[in-house]
Amino acid sequence: MDYKETHKLMEIQYLTGRLDELYKGYVPNYTSTSQRIVDTRISKYENKLINLDPIAFHLYKVQHTNVKLAKRKSQARISALLSTIKDTLINEVGFEEDNKLVQQINTQLDTYQ
Repeated sequence: MDYKETHKLMEIQYLTGRLDELYKGYVPNYTSTSQRIVDTRISKYENKLINLDPIAFHLYKVQHTNVKLAKRKSQARISALLSTIKDTLINEVGFEEDNKLVQQINTQLDTYQ
């Protein structure tokens, strides 16, 4: 592997890492960013990655889609489990709706919706 190939791989690594940060909502140097600015920056890095290596861009998009789907799937499982635990605590153990544990479960369930 020569310097040119190493440089290309490192640039791909940088661009994919930067895209991950932008998709997660982390934008340094901006305290209140509008969605339009973030979308512009995402498209800028996506275009750079497409121009550098179209296959790497395609693989990144496949990975990004798979991560989103896996996250939704696991959130649905956790949500169902927490709902079952909450119902058990209220119906079988006798906890009230204003119990601290039940409130924490409700708060967590609200984040999944």
